[in-house]
Amino acid sequence: MKRELKKEQTRTRIKEAALTLFAEQGYDHTSVESIAKQAGVAKGTFFNYFSSKDELLCDLQAIIAINEVAKLRDMPGPLVPRFQLLIFQLVKQFALSKPLSRALFQAMLGSNGALEAHNAMLDNLKEAVMPLVTQAQENGEIRRDMPAEMVAQQAFQAYFGTLIIWSMEENDEPVDNRMAITFELFFKGIAAQ
Repeated sequence: MKRELKKEQTRTRIKEAALTLFAEQGYDHTSVESIAKQAGVAKGTFFNYFSSKDELLCDLQAIIAINEVAKLRDMPGPLVPRFQLLIFQLVKQFALSKPLSRALFQAMLGSNGALEAHNAMLDNLKEAVMPLVTQAQENGEIRRDMPAEMVAQQAFQAYFGTLIIWSMEENDEPVDNRMAITFELFFKGIAAQ
C-alpha cells in the first residue's frame, strides 16, 4: 500500500471516529484519547494529523459542508432557499459555544500548517459552491453581475465574520439567530435585480 494512501486512510479513520463520538457524547465530552482509541490509532498518531481537537473540528465542518453542498446539486427547485437551509443546518449541527468558536479561530490561525489546511478546505468548498452559484445565476435567482467565485467568497466572509463577532460579544444571543439575520441580508444583497 502506498504511504500517502495509508496516511489518508488513517486521517479518514480519525475524522470518522470523531464524528461518531461527537454525535454520541458531544464535543466537550470527547477527548483526543477517545478519538484515537475509536480510530484504532495511538494518541501520538492523532497529533501527527491534527494539532488539536479544535483543528479536527474545523476540518470536519468543511467536509460536512462540502458533502451537503454536493447534495444540493441533485435537489429540484430554487437554490437560494436550499442554500439558506444548508447554512442553518450547519450552524445547528455544530453547536458552537463562544469559547469553542474562539478556540477554533485560535487553532486555525495559530500555525501556518493549520492555516494552510483551513485555506485548502475553503478552496475545496468554494469549488463545490461555485457551480451552484452559477446555476442560480442562470436560473435568475441571484444577480449575474458578480462572478460566482466572488459570491462564494462573500458568503464565507459573512459566515466567518459573523462567527468571530458573535464569539467576542458578551451577550447570550444564539449564533443561529445571528446567522439568520446575516444571511437574510446576504441573500437580499445578491438577489437578482
